[in-house]
Amino acid sequence: MICDIFTILSYFFFILISAIAFFYVYAKYQQKYWSKRGIYTPPCHWLFGHFTDAFLAKRSFPQAFANLHNSIEVDAPVVGVYVLQKPFLLLRDPEVIKHVLIKDFNIFSNRYFAAKRKTDVIGCKNLFSIENPHWKYIRSKLSAAFTAGKLKKYFPFVLASAENMRSYLSSQMTDGQKVTVECRQLCDKYTTDVIINFAFGVQTNSFTNAASEIYLRTRKLFELDLVRAIQIFATFFYPTISDYLGGSMLDKSTDYFRQIFWESMNKREKTGIKVGDIIDLLIDLKNEKQSSEFVFEGDYLVAQSAVLLLAGIETSAVTISFTLLELAKHPDIQARVRQEIQEKLSNSDLNYDIVLKMTYLNQVVSETLRLYPPAPLIDRVASQDYQIPGTEITIDKGTAVYATLMGLHQDPRYYCNPTKYDPDRFSEEQKSNIVPCTYMPFGEGPRICIGMRIGQIQTLTGLAVILNEYEVTLNPKYKNELSMRSMLLAPADGIRLYFTKL
Repeated sequence: MICDIFTILSYFFFILISAIAFFYVYAKYQQKYWSKRGIYTPPCHWLFGHFTDAFLAKRSFPQAFANLHNSIEVDAPVVGVYVLQKPFLLLRDPEVIKHVLIKDFNIFSNRYFAAKRKTDVIGCKNLFSIENPHWKYIRSKLSAAFTAGKLKKYFPFVLASAENMRSYLSSQMTDGQKVTVECRQLCDKYTTDVIINFAFGVQTNSFTNAASEIYLRTRKLFELDLVRAIQIFATFFYPTISDYLGGSMLDKSTDYFRQIFWESMNKREKTGIKVGDIIDLLIDLKNEKQSSEFVFEGDYLVAQSAVLLLAGIETSAVTISFTLLELAKHPDIQARVRQEIQEKLSNSDLNYDIVLKMTYLNQVVSETLRLYPPAPLIDRVASQDYQIPGTEITIDKGTAVYATLMGLHQDPRYYCNPTKYDPDRFSEEQKSNIVPCTYMPFGEGPRICIGMRIGQIQTLTGLAVILNEYEVTLNPKYKNELSMRSMLLAPADGIRLYFTKL
């Protein structure tokens, strides 16, 4: 009996060791992909590739990409990297990036990390994920909702959400008293109200009811358990296996947001009132004679609102939060931006035109986006074999290429003292020194973020309302560190600062 058990265990360990040895040989062979093509690649781990620290949660993936970008000592315009054993190409030269994102867009018009699960129409048929030529058609139709004129018409709704935030803060404070505020949550509530209104046509006030179902549902979309983390990882780096992992972009709240969307659409169609949001445009597209290229109906309509929900809430909330953190670290910059805000508001109420005239506030936000780009990776995939201009490097059809914004934005080749928070980099006198395609917080080229204007206006407005009435200072109890687990750029456990009413 003992002999039989020993024999079984011996076979088991032999098979296990053989499997590990086989996989090791396979992994090392896969990681020769770039060297066989004459493309420089730094040494990497046989299992984790170049992202050991990311897989061990010592760095986030955005930080790991940035570290790779800025640790390369050779003059390499592109670098071959591996996520596990899968090859990707990291673009380090702004001229190469310009060709990929702009000049040769016809070859690199599609994203690599995008939802591919065919049963999740909302996830794979929205403007972010969908491939050409459908992308071009949808982009041309949706652009009308994001013009300066439309956003100026919509601005009263942004201002109403900011006023709700101001009222909430006022209810928590007394003059001269320091109160700890969790800025990430505060800003999440503000941007949730703005974007839910813009994307779904529903007015909410997340500050009056902490258990507001819409707010809680949106927060669930950004929470990561193990299963959700694996699904998102696959979407970024192994999108073709998404069908096997299940899940969907709106996860368990798909039916909830679908119902809200159609209730809003039907109500707006009955009233005929236009307020300048995306719902106005989607109603027009739903009712117009459809092109044979793409039909706006059912979940194809819901998808366009849903992607704005995911893209618009978190990015702006994180940007406002990190801006407040940096202003707390730099009281001289905070005093200067507050002076500008108060001067602009001395003879006028806050309005769309006044916000855009806050030059230094715009510089401050631009500098925050340089150091903390909330969507820190730009990706494209080659639709055919492609020779990189000015080199002998050819990349194969289907190759995914990445630019790391954290790396580019802090590259000492393009920014003097790159880790210093200096809004004057974006002054009229200095902004011409910025090399094209080294500052791209909203992307670049035809596929630049369509929601850039709404993101900027809600960020600037939120900051103007807060800084006009409150001084923010560091609370020494909290470290306010970056998350090591997020696929985007986000604080690990919120951002807690002292607020003092002026």
